Amino acid sequence: MNEWLTVPEVAERLRCSVRSVHERTRRRALPMRKHGRTILFSAAELEAWLDGAPLEQITTQSGAVIVRPKPGQ
Repeated sequence: MNEWLTVPEVAERLRCSVRSVHERTRRRALPMRKHGRTILFSAAELEAWLDGAPLEQITTQSGAVIVRPKPGQ
């Protein structure tokens, strides 16, 4: 089962400010799921990214944005 993290939890894990997490999310520089104003982070994807996995970006037909580590990396 996947653990989902909030912005403050990601800031704590990355040892940075909430503002910094929001800025990285705006630039799509963190693995995340965003639909409207809701932003969630997969703990497993965040760990893969921290281990050096490159990111890919997907925009769904509903307008949701998914930034995740590239599969098979």
